[in-house]
Amino acid sequence: MDDKWIEHLMQSYSSALLKYLTGHTHTREDAEDILQEVFLSCHKHAAEFDPERCNEQAWLYIIAKRKLVSYYRARKDDVSLDAMETDIAAGKDDMENAVNVMTCRQALAKALTKLDERSRSVIVLRCLKGLSPEETAKYLGVSNGNVRVIQSRALDRLAAILEEQGFSAEDFF
Repeated sequence: MDDKWIEHLMQSYSSALLKYLTGHTHTREDAEDILQEVFLSCHKHAAEFDPERCNEQAWLYIIAKRKLVSYYRARKDDVSLDAMETDIAAGKDDMENAVNVMTCRQALAKALTKLDERSRSVIVLRCLKGLSPEETAKYLGVSNGNVRVIQSRALDRLAAILEEQGFSAEDFF
């Protein structure tokens, strides 16, 4: 990972990260300072980033959360750690949920590419597009029973692929 990648991260995520940090700090200046620390940490630990385990945005928000904890620890004379955890928990749920959803979607998209074309089509039509087995069968020109068998096998294969990526199938199905 090089300086151009860090620059890409800054251009792509600075605004959203600043908004997130501003919501959890006392002043915009504190949020800007933490944002700067986030990107310094990114630069320092760029070699540790693994796109197979986490996407860029999720990685940045994990770093930002850690920097927020450090920020509150440094201010412990002003705010108790319990209050800090409560404040962060109250506002972070939405962001964590969004990051988790995005991470899951990316993992699912990657897993879908490892299925054969017919299995992928059945999963997309049934699970993502919401078609019935009959509609899927008609669309693909196969029998209803065949759709059900393909879907069952494809879901089993997807679960195995996702588990290989470090996810639990229950996160998806």
